[in-house]
Amino acid sequence: MSETTRPSTTGSKASNPEASNDRSRQGADKRSKILESAIRVFADKGYHGTRISDIARDAEIAYGLVYHYFKNKDDILDAIFVDRWGDFIETVEAIAGESKPLEEKLVALAELILNSDPEQSQWLKVLIFEIQRTQRFSDPDRMRIVSQLFVAITRLLREAQAKGELREEIDPDLACYIFIGGIDIVVTSRVLELIPAEEDERGHYAKVARTVVDLFLNGMKS
Repeated sequence: MSETTRPSTTGSKASNPEASNDRSRQGADKRSKILESAIRVFADKGYHGTRISDIARDAEIAYGLVYHYFKNKDDILDAIFVDRWGDFIETVEAIAGESKPLEEKLVALAELILNSDPEQSQWLKVLIFEIQRTQRFSDPDRMRIVSQLFVAITRLLREAQAKGELREEIDPDLACYIFIGGIDIVVTSRVLELIPAEEDERGHYAKVARTVVDLFLNGMKS
């Protein structure tokens, strides 16, 4: 009795790394799409008002597929924080490492945070009103991740101090808290819509960024 030769499934997978790479890319794309939808829905409905089905509907995928990538809403919120914060810190480090005067670097950092891009605005809203207000934000691992911003800016200020751009008696750590705190208040006011919207939002927030940095470096005295 003759046997029909069938291609080995295992061999096919092993010999076709491109197909495996395609599946990995598709999985990463789906995961990214779910996170982008979650940011939009969390920003609109709030964390507690959002259901997994709301996220799936926004992402235009099957409800069950969300659970293929995330265990629950908490897992999604954690992933948003880790993924977006990581990208943000990379940009902060790149700006801090540029060969420019301190003032230009601080303006660039302020503009980065105050960016008028709608997607970033939604992400900031989720960060301020959902992630910061959860217990997980006080988790030691999360605090270490958040501290990366403070470490980067304190290092930037200390280097500027060594170059004579800042007074020697200034405490770089305290100055860092004041700088970030000032921007945080502006961001919160923006999210709460306390700052009137302008037609040229990008130009408006570029001006706000320069004002924040000017006040930080030069104070309010005439």
